[in-house]
Amino acid sequence: MKKIMIILFLFILNCSSDKVSLKQPNANSKARDILEYGRALYNKGEYKSAINQFRYVISKFPENKKECAWAQYELAYTYYVMKDYKIALNEFKKVEMLYPEESGAIILAKKMINEIELKLK
Repeated sequence: MKKIMIILFLFILNCSSDKVSLKQPNANSKARDILEYGRALYNKGEYKSAINQFRYVISKFPENKKECAWAQYELAYTYYVMKDYKIALNEFKKVEMLYPEESGAIILAKKMINEIELKLK
């Protein structure tokens, strides 16, 4: 679990060239901006609002596979943190199913799937 957290932290750090703010995205915001806003909400413990942002990225920017894959992963991870393991498991499985070309998100999702399956046994 520590390795997963370190990898996730490094990924988020790497993807964020600017400081993440809680400035709410507008109608012209890019997928990445909304994803980062969702991550900032998550970091503040505003999980339901973060989930809404991750779902918005997935629904509004389906052509942007990279951001959608990470939004899907973050969505699943947020459910995991909320201890809603069954929903988290289903959402993690969607990462590979919907975004087979996004190997980074898939690798982390598979690790989380294994962890959740052990918890649910």
